Amino acid sequence: MAAAVLGTLWQVLFNSVFVQMLPPDYSGSLGLTIDLPFGILAGSSLIVFVLLSYLTIVATRTFVAGKTTQLPTEFLQRQIPWVIANLIVGGIVFTLLLFIGSLLFVIPGLVAYLSLLFMTFFIAVDDDNFISAMTSSWHLTRGNWIRLFILLAIIIVPTAVGSALVSTASVMAFGANSAASQIATGLISLPVSILILGVLAETFVQLQERHHETSPGSATTDRSTPEY
Repeated sequence: MAAAVLGTLWQVLFNSVFVQMLPPDYSGSLGLTIDLPFGILAGSSLIVFVLLSYLTIVATRTFVAGKTTQLPTEFLQRQIPWVIANLIVGGIVFTLLLFIGSLLFVIPGLVAYLSLLFMTFFIAVDDDNFISAMTSSWHLTRGNWIRLFILLAIIIVPTAVGSALVSTASVMAFGANSAASQIATGLISLPVSILILGVLAETFVQLQERHHETSPGSATTDRSTPEY
């Protein structure tokens, strides 16, 4: 629930910041916005984004460790500033690489996305810096791009279509700029995000186990260790 609330709040703040950067005569709609000074909106957006990143880190560690009955304190505290910083910088670099790859044609962009799919997992779980995480993700996914593409198509396409339909229904019922519509969309996206994260976490663990079997000297995530 906290993730849904923060996600909705961040979307509203982001819309509000973006609206103030548009020309005064812009007549389009970006959804629900808040009329506050630009500095307050930008600072609030950054704070909420950091909190969302923190929740993502904890959720990722929990899913990968397979913890269903308890949440180790370590997951909440270990190297959090370092991990958040690398997630943000790594996310920017990842977006740039994806953009450049897409400009070169669709296939390079798709390969870049699949190759770096588990960058955030290596950062959140192993506390890697973003460069090491990108390298590890590349090695882990190499030879599995087609399988990963099929997996993503299976889980993302149906959930995206379903979310779009429900979101459209909420907009028609409450209005595009209403708080109710924004909250409904946020509540819808939460279970979808959890589902996708859970599937990717399990895939991450399985690929690591398979990689460890073929490369005995490599590191892997062991769910039976006390740390996880």
